[in-house]
Amino acid sequence: MKSNLLKRFSAPLAVAILGGAGAFFTASMGSAKAFDERPAYRYVSQLDPCHQEDERCQTEQTIEICSYGSTQLFGKVDENNPNNNCNLPMWKVQD
Repeated sequence: MKSNLLKRFSAPLAVAILGGAGAFFTASMGSAKAFDERPAYRYVSQLDPCHQEDERCQTEQTIEICSYGSTQLFGKVDENNPNNNCNLPMWKVQD
């Protein structure tokens, strides 16, 4: 009886487990962000402490810092605040 019950439900149980695992991995791959690309800024002077540059930078740490020439670029913690300092380290977008 026990052997018959195991044979009877093993195939549907395996299908359910594989289906659940596939759905989980598909959903988790779709929600993952590749990176958080944001505007990057450099310090120029007291009058222009956050000068925006056209460089592709992200907040996710990679092997290389984001720079403009030899100057390191930073990001704003809150882009909506005009009085915000540019002190968020930025990293190069890896292609």
